[in-house]
Amino acid sequence: MSNPNGSSGSVSVTQDGDICHVAGTLNFETAGAALEQVRPMIEKASSLTIDLDGVSNSNSAGLALMIEWLAIGRSTGHDVSFARIPDGLVQLAGVCQVDGLI
Repeated sequence: MSNPNGSSGSVSVTQDGDICHVAGTLNFETAGAALEQVRPMIEKASSLTIDLDGVSNSNSAGLALMIEWLAIGRSTGHDVSFARIPDGLVQLAGVCQVDGLI
């Protein structure tokens, strides 16, 4: 799940209609940028699916980011859902007992 060589990696975010595609690394170095890129998409769309198929590496910061995106959706009255969550993030959510949220 984490990047074994210790580099911070990068994250890219693109939008295609009501789907937001996230790719790259979600960790403590990239989570802030990903949050700020996706936030306006959530605020604009009444419903947004965040597709995480392109996420190659993640850690607990990625999981916290997913929960924050859900919170933004809830606070704006917009639906946020996730598609193609990497197995590592699903397992981490289970260990942290927040798998019901995502």
